[in-house]
Amino acid sequence: MNLGNSSSDDSSLKRDQSHVDSPSLGQSRPSTRRKRGVVGVIIREQRLCIIRRSLTVTAPGCLCLPGGGIEKGETEAEALVREMQEELAIDVTPVRRCWRSVTSWGTNLAWWLADLDPSVQPVANPAEVAEIHWMTRDQIRSADGMLASLPAFMNALDGGDVDLTL
Repeated sequence: MNLGNSSSDDSSLKRDQSHVDSPSLGQSRPSTRRKRGVVGVIIREQRLCIIRRSLTVTAPGCLCLPGGGIEKGETEAEALVREMQEELAIDVTPVRRCWRSVTSWGTNLAWWLADLDPSVQPVANPAEVAEIHWMTRDQIRSADGMLASLPAFMNALDGGDVDLTL
């Protein structure tokens, strides 16, 4: 799917932060084993579902795609479904893993293309999500306060390393 570009400006997406390099806003986190996470890539009318994280979670106020940790014994697809339900109160259908990455803080991320019924509107769980936006590539690129994994994903998408065909 081709994500169109848009010149529209959403001033609520502007924040003082530049790209955030770690979920703890620059503080390193000790780890003996790499943590695993899943990210939901949901597209509607050539726009990606982007969330602003609540102030009570790691990396508060950062923009990112919805997702979270994979629990022990859980598959990536199962974690995707659970995380979308927890954060956005939506039931998605996992389509396929479309990309993998390792964050600068050492988390292995599985990026999953997810199908969402067009009639369903996500609802933010305020404990985890402050805002929900449907953004074009241009809007994402011009937004401030992104978690570092989001620009990395956008660069991979622009470089042809991510297939978003449903």
